[in-house]
Amino acid sequence: MTKNNYIVIGKNGEVVRNEEFPLHPGNVIEMEIEARGLKKQNVAKQLGILPGHLSELLKEKRHVSALLALKLEALFSIDAEFWLRVQNGYDLIKARKKLAKSA
Repeated sequence: MTKNNYIVIGKNGEVVRNEEFPLHPGNVIEMEIEARGLKKQNVAKQLGILPGHLSELLKEKRHVSALLALKLEALFSIDAEFWLRVQNGYDLIKARKKLAKSA
């Protein structure tokens, strides 16, 4: 499988820390779809999900499960572990922010 590293670059070219801009798997999926010139409807079909499910995932309204991570691995040749790490990192950053606000 291919190893992929995604970083977020700020307006001035600086690397933005993940805590400042959590990366959701839907963002990565959308980048992969665009980079490969794929149609979202076809991607949804290949993943075995409804187009609406994919749309919600791209809008950060759904999460990547272990099963979906395996399907993404098969489709994009990006390790399932990568997708789960991105999801877990996103969830942790959001939870930290929520906890900090309530303290």
